[in-house]
Amino acid sequence: MGVHNYFLDKNMSEYDMNYALTELKEQHPWLRKYYHSKMLQMVTHQVAAARKTATGKLKYRKDSDFNSFTYNQSGFKIEEDGKLYLSKIGRIRIVLHRQPVNVKQVTVCRKNGKWYADVACETLRRSFSTIIRYVKPPVGIDVGITKFCHDSDNHVVEDNPQFLTKMLKPLRKAHRRVSRRQIGSNNREKAKHMLARLYERIHNKRHDFLHKKSAYYASHYDLIFLERLKVLNLTKNHRLARKILDASWSAFKNMLLQYKANRVVEVEPAHTSINCSRCGYPVPKSLAVRTHVCTECGAVLDRDYNASLNILKRGLESLMMLPVERREVTPVEIAMQSRKQEEAHVLRRG
Repeated sequence: MGVHNYFLDKNMSEYDMNYALTELKEQHPWLRKYYHSKMLQMVTHQVAAARKTATGKLKYRKDSDFNSFTYNQSGFKIEEDGKLYLSKIGRIRIVLHRQPVNVKQVTVCRKNGKWYADVACETLRRSFSTIIRYVKPPVGIDVGITKFCHDSDNHVVEDNPQFLTKMLKPLRKAHRRVSRRQIGSNNREKAKHMLARLYERIHNKRHDFLHKKSAYYASHYDLIFLERLKVLNLTKNHRLARKILDASWSAFKNMLLQYKANRVVEVEPAHTSINCSRCGYPVPKSLAVRTHVCTECGAVLDRDYNASLNILKRGLESLMMLPVERREVTPVEIAMQSRKQEEAHVLRRG
């Protein structure tokens, strides 16, 4: 806290602040004794980043505002006996979920009285190729509120947990308990801690559910098609806004898109629930109608199943328009293309 507030008043660049740290350590030997150099450099990095993004004057931070510290590049080691070594602190026993590789940064943070170590690793990104071989079949997934999702293989996740909705009663009670406590008292801090634990429990349950469902689709399918939903626009419907946000469709998509699935393709969601997946005939219906009945071809399907089939079909059609191979452009083609551009320019001017 002291180092952060000290540099807050100094109009210095990040490089100058790091240089000034050496003089600060000479004036205050306890900084050299108890704090690793990389940890202090990350404080100056945070101050410099805050100045770039701040719209007004930066404020001093209190002790309660600091709940994490970072070791960057050095000063840490994950040992084979399941312990984390931190310079100036020592060896700490940790619960290691999996052995990390190429560790570049360790951030130790405190959340609701519990300590966590966030490990950042350097990984090689898979190079994208225009020639892709899919061993497992593709799937289209339609997400919803009543059911969490329904895919084109007619696999249904019936239970949409709605963890926030189920915990509304204890949450309201905890919020009232905080508001009735005197500001600055120990009882208010205890009430805030209990409220934070409730939100943490909701977060953990939701992410456990999403991780399990995304892992299922990532392990069973190589190519996944999802709707390109604009969630913020959907939440303008105030009757469904809380349930839409509680379903966490964006978190489910990001888990598949960023690091789980082989490939995820988003398609436009327009009319996926209206058009018939068999003949393409539009069948308008309200949200209350859960069965798709086509008057043109006689298809009778579940509404969400019909939407997932349309998502799969639309996704496969979009991939057919992608370039399959790259080739060199001949001089004749370049000349013809430039001539067409010149003629189009002359027509626009004329």
